[in-house]
Amino acid sequence: MAKLCRFVKLHDRFNAQVYSFMVPGKVLREFSPDVISKDFVYGYQRWNVSFVRSERHIGAFLKLQTPSQGLRCRLDFSFTIINKEHFTKVRVTNVTFIEKSCEFTPETTVFGRKTFAETEDLLARNFLQDSGDLLLELEMRNIHNIYECFMRVPKEPHTGNNRHGYSTDRLESTYFLFGLSDWSVSLFPDSSSTEADGSVAVQLQRHSSFDHLCCVRYRVILGDEGTFDSGDLEQILDTSGIGEPFTVGASVSRLSRGRSTLRVKVEMISVVYVSEASVSALSRSKNRAHLYDRDKQAWMLEADTSGKNLCFKLYYTDISHVPRKFSRYVSWHLRLLTRGNSRAARPLNGPFNKYYVQQELDEGFTMKTDIPVEEVTDPDSVYVDPEDRRLAVYVEWLESHLLITPNYHSHDDVIRLHKHQMTREIMALQAENYALERQLYSYQQSIAKKDSRGRGDSFDLPQK
Repeated sequence: MAKLCRFVKLHDRFNAQVYSFMVPGKVLREFSPDVISKDFVYGYQRWNVSFVRSERHIGAFLKLQTPSQGLRCRLDFSFTIINKEHFTKVRVTNVTFIEKSCEFTPETTVFGRKTFAETEDLLARNFLQDSGDLLLELEMRNIHNIYECFMRVPKEPHTGNNRHGYSTDRLESTYFLFGLSDWSVSLFPDSSSTEADGSVAVQLQRHSSFDHLCCVRYRVILGDEGTFDSGDLEQILDTSGIGEPFTVGASVSRLSRGRSTLRVKVEMISVVYVSEASVSALSRSKNRAHLYDRDKQAWMLEADTSGKNLCFKLYYTDISHVPRKFSRYVSWHLRLLTRGNSRAARPLNGPFNKYYVQQELDEGFTMKTDIPVEEVTDPDSVYVDPEDRRLAVYVEWLESHLLITPNYHSHDDVIRLHKHQMTREIMALQAENYALERQLYSYQQSIAKKDSRGRGDSFDLPQK
């Protein structure tokens, strides 16, 4: 089995993430079975990687484990086998490949390359680590999850309306999977108005994972390109899973341009599961709240007003449940809600992340804010409920990965070695560039002096 050992988020605009796997060296042997990893999450979908031995090569493949009808998942990815001696050998031996704009669908769930690397070349050039494994990096970036369907436009006008004035006979898409939950989009035509003044309410709905709130970002396109585009929308869905509808100022018939079907496209950008906590700002006996992440792991949030500014401390109370010889990487964000508007929230410094290994008790992770304690204890504070004097806090669970080798490993030395090698290469290139700049400056000075002398001689008049 290929084992996930390290994870790095690059924090760039492409949402690039790098997953490092330990691949058993036996994959280089003849007649060895395929090596497959456990599922991992990227771009709110589940994936795995596999390595297949052929006569002279090993192949590397990426597979989407959560395909759904109508959903296209497009992204870029690359595989690289890390050489333990020098980073330049990666390029020299051509053991890296990049695939761009790969579109995963229910019909095409696997992309990769059969002739990724020659087995003899990997052995000859010392790609096997001291442990006898191959260290392989998978970079995934620039993901787009797009659901598309065609809804049949009804021929007869709708009769029944709900309390919002929209038809009870809604148009609904099929279910699709995103963020490990089932979703659908519904259209509610307004039957109380004429065709020319008609409108449609659009609503996104979640059909599973009701044990958490969720913050979802998405975009809806109705009809042909340019007919209607909602732009990026963000909503917080409660445990009912029903989103807030928004209204489009055009009838279904106008959106479909007279066709019998209406094209509906939904781009799902992100979904973050949220734990809501209520803690007292004044009472030390009530300043803690228990909560659970989406992996059913228990946590405790504590508010601290003993200092100059408000602080929070997050404890992983189920830290003893982390498997032995593993570490759990967790990333989260904290938002403090304001009074009077449950959707308005002040983002605190973050996101935060930490690696956890099995132990008896967690020491807690402190999150400092720039909110003065006097502002929180003020009777008119916008952060405190006026009745029970409690703070409402959202904990957004961003990432969670279970990694092998919780302690520092010889594989980490390889990455540090490559880092220093790259640093030296950059310093050498900088020194060479500086020397070339000085040489260029010297040439420019010489040319300028020659030009000035030539101009001086040309203006000298002959003596009588």
